[in-house]
Amino acid sequence: MATIYHRIDIHSNKATIYQAITTQEGLSRWWIPDCIAKAELGFVNEFVVNPKLTNKMKIIDLVPNERLEWECLESHAEWVGTKILFEIDETDGILYLDFKHSGWKKQTRFCGYCNFHWGKHLLMLKNLCETGKV
Repeated sequence: MATIYHRIDIHSNKATIYQAITTQEGLSRWWIPDCIAKAELGFVNEFVVNPKLTNKMKIIDLVPNERLEWECLESHAEWVGTKILFEIDETDGILYLDFKHSGWKKQTRFCGYCNFHWGKHLLMLKNLCETGKV
């Protein structure tokens, strides 16, 4: 199994980061604009990538201002069954976001492509949390 992993420092506060990764308003600003999302355990968030592809992510773990985990129910075939984890960590007074997209059946070119794009989107998330702009 393969895992995409990124750790980024974010000069903001836990509540701002948590809102950006759990709310429809936050997620639409840094990831996919056309979405339906709620911070509710068991809720299935929907992210419309294009007319033929919607990512459906079930919230399987949710701890306010600390962590969020999704299980992919519908998306590109390589994503189905994978899990996406966001964990907010404070170390020595610095906030970090640990991001893991795990459960890939194998390391593929598409996994590498997604790794690049997750990095790009996480930078947009960082900018949003720090400045209010992506």
